[in-house]
Amino acid sequence: MGIKPLIFIHGGAGNYRLFSEEALQRRRVLLNEIAVKSFEVLISKSALDAVEYAVKLMEDSGAFNAGLGSVLTLNKRVEMDAGIMDGKTLNVGAVACISNFGNPISIARRIMEETDHILIAGVSAERLAEFFGFKPDFSLITEEKLERFKKVYDAWIRGERKRMLKIREIVMSSPDLFNFLDTVGAVAIDSDGNVASAVSTGGYWLKLPGRIGDVPLVGCGFYADNEAGAASASGVGEAIAKVTLSKMCCDFMRNGFSAQEACEKAIAVLTRRIGDNTAGIIAVDKTGGYGFAFNTAGMCRSIFIEGMEKPAVAIFPEEPFIVD
Repeated sequence: MGIKPLIFIHGGAGNYRLFSEEALQRRRVLLNEIAVKSFEVLISKSALDAVEYAVKLMEDSGAFNAGLGSVLTLNKRVEMDAGIMDGKTLNVGAVACISNFGNPISIARRIMEETDHILIAGVSAERLAEFFGFKPDFSLITEEKLERFKKVYDAWIRGERKRMLKIREIVMSSPDLFNFLDTVGAVAIDSDGNVASAVSTGGYWLKLPGRIGDVPLVGCGFYADNEAGAASASGVGEAIAKVTLSKMCCDFMRNGFSAQEACEKAIAVLTRRIGDNTAGIIAVDKTGGYGFAFNTAGMCRSIFIEGMEKPAVAIFPEEPFIVD
């Protein structure tokens, strides 16, 4: 029996207990729709095409912290990262600290296919994107984001937010120096057994300009190898990068563990070494098995496997996530 094509997407790991039911339901609806549409691409094209398309749809939705929905840096800019990997060839493309382009995942793929490099950052990445024919989008910074920025910034300065305490000290001592949402990602396997992984993010609120997290770093936010499987991570980028979470997960699969076992083992290592409430991960192994694990309050996720009537969608651990 051949491998059943599978697309597994995530909209980020984090504290979704703080979200309104309306916001949660919007994400569930989008996860369902995106899984259906990207599965159609998977069937007609390839795993690589499917993961790029899934992430692109999440970037375009504005509901996730990627593309249109990206959050603002400490100096009120949007700086996005993205990465993509083809498990058949081990080819990789990534982009970091890019602004004014709605689909960094597609720029990352062009870097993979049309340059001799893996990761391009900042202004050089933006110039390269224009050379490739991508049109700048200057609508990524909205009034709604600026209002949200002020609320988050004020709470942070008052000491009500525990993230980036060292940077807060710098800002407090030098005021004129210049909610962490989450990464989105996807993994897939096609009928030929080829796997792929893709990931995209806007970082987190109030990050320092120029900060690069796990997302564009090979083996950290994403990894894919036909000899093992594919993984895509989400959460606190610095924590994920310290343990190269996605590569670790794929190495567990390479050593014979199922995707589910590999995800659980990788998150267990992260939790033991770094701490709880740090990340989540999804994966597919080379046999077509899937897995996920997270040590956060929730993780937006959706999966569609050939033979299913509709995708399985869930956010919280207690929600049914039935694949049949």
